[in-house]
Amino acid sequence: QSRKHIKRHINQHAKMSMTSSQDMFMPSSETKRLCATLRSEELKKLGMNSDQIRDFLNLRKSYLEKPPVEWEEVNPVPDDFFTLYNDLKNVEFQRAKEILSKLVVVNLNGGLGLGMGMKGPKCALQIMKKSSASKQLTFLDCKVLHIEELNKEYDVDIPLVLMNSFNTDEATQKLIKKYKDRRVNIVTFVQSKYPVLWKDTLAPVPSADTVSDEWYPPGSGDAFRSMHAAGLIERFQKEGKEYIFLSSVENLGATVDIKILEHLHQEKLDFLLESTNRISTDTAGGILIKYKDERVHVLETSQIPPDLHTKFALGDYRYWNTNNIWVRIAPVNNLLQLRALTADFIVKTRNIKGRNCVQLESPAAMVIHSFRKSGGMFVPRIRYRPVKTTSELLQAQSELFEIEKGMLVLNANRIPPSVPLIKLGEGFQKIDEYEKRFTSVPNILELDHLTVSGDVRFGSNVTLKGTVIIVADTGSCITIPDGTTLENKIVAGDLVVQDY
Repeated sequence: QSRKHIKRHINQHAKMSMTSSQDMFMPSSETKRLCATLRSEELKKLGMNSDQIRDFLNLRKSYLEKPPVEWEEVNPVPDDFFTLYNDLKNVEFQRAKEILSKLVVVNLNGGLGLGMGMKGPKCALQIMKKSSASKQLTFLDCKVLHIEELNKEYDVDIPLVLMNSFNTDEATQKLIKKYKDRRVNIVTFVQSKYPVLWKDTLAPVPSADTVSDEWYPPGSGDAFRSMHAAGLIERFQKEGKEYIFLSSVENLGATVDIKILEHLHQEKLDFLLESTNRISTDTAGGILIKYKDERVHVLETSQIPPDLHTKFALGDYRYWNTNNIWVRIAPVNNLLQLRALTADFIVKTRNIKGRNCVQLESPAAMVIHSFRKSGGMFVPRIRYRPVKTTSELLQAQSELFEIEKGMLVLNANRIPPSVPLIKLGEGFQKIDEYEKRFTSVPNILELDHLTVSGDVRFGSNVTLKGTVIIVADTGSCITIPDGTTLENKIVAGDLVVQDY
């Protein structure tokens, strides 16, 4: 097929994709009436380059022109789209060495962890308890250690590529200096930077490239475009690389899996998305669907109107996006050159200077519909261990997990092999408060459920088992003494202990 024919086919599909996974925050008729044409010269004055201007204007245009979703045309993805991870075969050493030599690992490192009150890159967060000096590993330490171990074991050169944002780049450059003598080549690039828009006119909020709060990184869906703009796609192809494994630096379960990589190769897939079983606590993220064009799409839960939440509840829509993505570099490059790597988007609302604003973002998994040869891999939950909250941080820091060669591994003594449900109250949500309230991380190896509410503090060497609920009354404080073991207990008021 000629490039012209391929481009026409892909562009036709791109138009269809705009009617797929859309969100409920469509621009009002008043916004469309008030919205003025935004010229590239205006964005250039704000400091944006030509590639970013083109992509941003296309995104804004898509938002203005997107039609309503025909929800009756949304259907679950059939089971046969997925390969079961447990059905994969082991890969012999020489074959593993050969295929690993063609791999690039990309970690999404644009987040600041604002939800946990952090001010620096989330990759600098420690995941092992402070009382164990030999295990003071950060997220980034684990990622570097994992790639270094692979490079040593198989005598290969897998580069670790960090996609930073304008929020994290400066601090990350300082962090990675300590790895200069390690056997891992760390490469960085900065993803695009888009201006926040006034919701009523869709005009840019910033008047100059100065206030960072008025700009935003447009999501992980920008990864391949930004890599291409930085010259990294071309560079890695020249170095003989053929595959990319992309995941978030905060997902401690996202490690290089040789069996998945070999499956990508053997099945000649261009795009492979890891999905896992959706559980009740998976409330913010993506589910896999089929739409009118019969291709697989990713629908974010934030895009679903409230009256349709029941339709998309657990059951038929049970496949959850991990955002662990495996791709072939060549088809990615082809789509980028044709400007045919399209992604649906989500709309986030904000308030600046008392006015409502919007920003348009795309998760990386949303580009799946751009690929003709895509597939799914149904993986265990251990490959999906993001740390977005302090409740998840407590799990990661505890004895539930061990770090082996940079990989997060569930403790073999944990029975059953699943993680407990943990709900820490408002006083634990920010990392500074969280660290003040735990003298040391409790032993939760036998914990099933923990709920903590109010002003609660934990002493050292505390053990929690079964179901534990701790509720401090307003104005009171509960301190769990050093060495305490709580098993199936309710602790309330001023340290009143009851059996659960």
